Amino acid sequence: MHWALQQHDVDGWLTVNLAQAMDLIAENDGSFKQSLDRYKYAIRFPEQPAEYYRSAGEQFLAKLELLLQQSDYLFSNAASLADIAIFPFIRQFAAVDPDWFESTDYIQLKSWLQRWLRRRCLSG
Repeated sequence: MHWALQQHDVDGWLTVNLAQAMDLIAENDGSFKQSLDRYKYAIRFPEQPAEYYRSAGEQFLAKLELLLQQSDYLFSNAASLADIAIFPFIRQFAAVDPDWFESTDYIQLKSWLQRWLRRRCLSG
């Protein structure tokens, strides 16, 4: 994504603190992705119940919620590389148990997710 955006960044997704964005993306791709996979496919990871893996993933959701309480997107009021890189994983996490996700107090995160889901270019 970074390479492609360096070639043509029509929406200005690279106009953020790239070190911060890359750190958040690394956390998403690391510990959160591991929790997501185990939560989504809990039957393959019988060591713990799905709720255990969901709870582990919630640490990252809570971090995103705090960021989104400060601005419309993760680092400002404009979308960035971090938003577009993380969005699909949050969509997957929410889809595992949509009723649970809707019942949570992640008000800003749910709003952020809905904005991405409504974007025409991302709906398949």
